[in-house]
Amino acid sequence: MKLFAPILCYEHWWLYVLDVEKKHLFVLDSKNVESPIPERTEMNKFVSNILDQLMQWAGRGSMFKKGHTCLMLMYINVPQQPNTYDCAIFVMKWMEELDPTTLRESHAGTKADLDKFREKIVANILLSPENLMRMDVVTEVNEIRLIKPGAALRSPFTQIDSADLKTD
Repeated sequence: MKLFAPILCYEHWWLYVLDVEKKHLFVLDSKNVESPIPERTEMNKFVSNILDQLMQWAGRGSMFKKGHTCLMLMYINVPQQPNTYDCAIFVMKWMEELDPTTLRESHAGTKADLDKFREKIVANILLSPENLMRMDVVTEVNEIRLIKPGAALRSPFTQIDSADLKTD
């Protein structure tokens, strides 16, 4: 079992992944391969303690190994973001991957992969049945008389009735 804790601090997203069975805390950061500043090291310890308390509250017992005061923390060498704004995209991609130890071989850092994943996220959000504004989006597309549905509307990750996409 893995517990994900996405963090936003100083306008940067990164992800903590707690492996409950192994009692390891992984840090996935698209800007840093180790703790960049002392305050971040303190935050790592704080998050470790919060996650340990959460596991105790859930009846799993302490995640700390005997004689330790925090979880074993490991920065995973993941692809680094090519710009200053894609950190959230990386975090969402990592949460989809589920296993932080396999991310080293991932090609999720290329511009083409990021663009494709970004398009998938937008399509999933806009066209999700849970999106209360979904029909407004479809209506808007119809109002601008889109001849062919764009790539986002043809996404295999979304399901829209053809009746929802009437075009002239």
